[in-house]
Amino acid sequence: MTWLGGKSEPKKPHWILGGILTFESDWSPPMGKSMMDLLDSAPDESLLDIGCVAAHGWFGRNADGQTAVTLNGKSVTGFLLELIARLQEIGTVPMIDVRAYARWLTKN
Repeated sequence: MTWLGGKSEPKKPHWILGGILTFESDWSPPMGKSMMDLLDSAPDESLLDIGCVAAHGWFGRNADGQTAVTLNGKSVTGFLLELIARLQEIGTVPMIDVRAYARWLTKN
């Protein structure tokens, strides 16, 4: 790409995020150990990086490949802010510190 500062190298393809958003879950408990074990043992082609069960909480895979669950009454908002933050890391979503807003959610 050519721009004011010269020519830039092509951007390396990034990891394509896999995710799910649902209202309810039939898992018992909905965000429990069984779900976490399944998410953590999934093969690379089946990975879910981020997801939300709106009635119960949201989850995200961290840099170490482990799944962390957040249970709170604002799960969809937390999920959305984390998704935006992850998209910012790989794309051109406008830069604001959405994780700062997410930290506020867990305090209230």
